[in-house]
Amino acid sequence: MRRENAILLAALRDPASMTRLDAAGWNLLIPSARMHGLLARLATYVSDADALPDAARRQFDNATIAAAANQTGLRFEIDRVARALAPTGTRIVLLKGGAFLQAGLPPSRGRSSTDLDILVPRADLPRVEAALIAHGWALHAETEYDEHYYRDWMHEIPPMVHTEREAALDVHHTIFPPVAGIRIDSAALLADAVQLDGGVWALCPTDMVLHSAVHLFGEDITGRLRDLLDLHDLLTHFGAQPGFWDALQARARLHGLARPLAYAVRYSRRFMGTAVPAGVGDDAGPAMDWLVGQALLHAASDTPGLGARIAQRVLYVRGHWLKMPTGMLVRHLWTKWRRREEDVPV
Repeated sequence: MRRENAILLAALRDPASMTRLDAAGWNLLIPSARMHGLLARLATYVSDADALPDAARRQFDNATIAAAANQTGLRFEIDRVARALAPTGTRIVLLKGGAFLQAGLPPSRGRSSTDLDILVPRADLPRVEAALIAHGWALHAETEYDEHYYRDWMHEIPPMVHTEREAALDVHHTIFPPVAGIRIDSAALLADAVQLDGGVWALCPTDMVLHSAVHLFGEDITGRLRDLLDLHDLLTHFGAQPGFWDALQARARLHGLARPLAYAVRYSRRFMGTAVPAGVGDDAGPAMDWLVGQALLHAASDTPGLGARIAQRVLYVRGHWLKMPTGMLVRHLWTKWRRREEDVPV
């Protein structure tokens, strides 16, 4: 493991280790934490800012201010979406960063989000889409193929962006592509959601963990250490509730997500030291260990090593292969390759 990765993991698992860093250590930690979007998160771990070098404290302060501004903007977008969709009577279930923030969950500490994700019933998509367009959001599908890709194959409609605020919004009707063969019980996701303030909802604790697991291990995991930290936080927080672990495994069987859950447990334990009861997720073997280690913690530099590049390429293909059947995948990758070639100047 590269030294900057080891230092970052040590800081996440044992924040007191930061007080023992020398200048060289800080010069490795700060860029690595920034690359993974974890600089403001580390700042939340600091109990005595005076114990830090001035330069490190300034970096933490800047990251904290930026994260706070991002969260203010995200709260505003949640309110705008809730107001726009209130007349439709649709249950709006927040996903990922929006849910963490609105519910006040541990993963929201110092966390910035690039977009807002919501889940609505598939049958409600036409009126949800129409209401959002009427309130200033516009669909962003570059080609007819993109439109077809999202509407016919994926678990969401094409991305939306507000025409004035340029805020990105993803509207989901389930949590994994239906063509993947995993039969998510979308009705259960919506029925068991937990109501939050502001006229919105969040997935129940078990579904929130499973969504985080399939979002990370059902796609390309390259550079997504923050998502693994989200899982660690959720497992640690909800794991203290009586009956959670049995309910989590039962829910994974309901949604067909036992494998992503097993990976989530294995790598949360390995990288974050997450406390998980014996017997939970133990069926995930070491086959993915090298790939995950190389890609999840790729170097902070702009030029990852050969191993990281190989792992990233393998996991990129794997992420697509998990989301669609082989024939569909070949067609999709061929279409993307042709478009990329056509965009290259001659």
